[in-house]
Amino acid sequence: MTGTPTDTIELKDRRFAVERASVEGRLYDDASGEICWSIEVRGMAMRFGDGEFSQDLSPHFYDEAMPLRIDDWRKLEHSGYAFDLESDDEGDSLPTLYLCSHLSLPRSQLRLGARRGHRFALDWHGLAEANWDEAFGRELPFRIALEIEFAHQEVRFWHRHDDEDFEAAARAVMARRGLSGDHLSYRDHRRFRDDPDDEHYRLIRAFFAPID
Repeated sequence: MTGTPTDTIELKDRRFAVERASVEGRLYDDASGEICWSIEVRGMAMRFGDGEFSQDLSPHFYDEAMPLRIDDWRKLEHSGYAFDLESDDEGDSLPTLYLCSHLSLPRSQLRLGARRGHRFALDWHGLAEANWDEAFGRELPFRIALEIEFAHQEVRFWHRHDDEDFEAAARAVMARRGLSGDHLSYRDHRRFRDDPDDEHYRLIRAFFAPID
């Protein structure tokens, strides 16, 4: 989704217009088989520092594997989680801010609210670390409040037969792994590698768009 004047990231005393924001689903048949839901919100660049130490920095908040156990993208509505770096177990992915380095959020509370079509109200706030300078280093309060879209569902699997129907194969993976294929429309696919001699040539990434 493209940012509008009302879509902003508040980081300490700065406000960034939102360049991109989306939620995505991922299901890899060659890995653990668990359904992952990821989120990212990226802000427009803003100048930090003065003189030779100045730099344009873009805040990028993300979590590549939110701890949500749901089987349908529509169930993102009214879901959420809280995270505290000091007390919570560290999983495969943590809510993170990238400004000039990737740093886990010390505290984070994320809530996906009411759904409108394939968009959800998002409220994400807490404390971040940026490691830029004394003013933008530790315990920076942040808040993100906007409408975010569910962009697509990706299903990754090995293409084993030359005449294989990619949509049918991807939907079979979803059914086998407990992910609902309802309200998802097959969009396209691409290979993980384009070179037929590459060992990952037959690894297929199939993409499904949400049906409102």
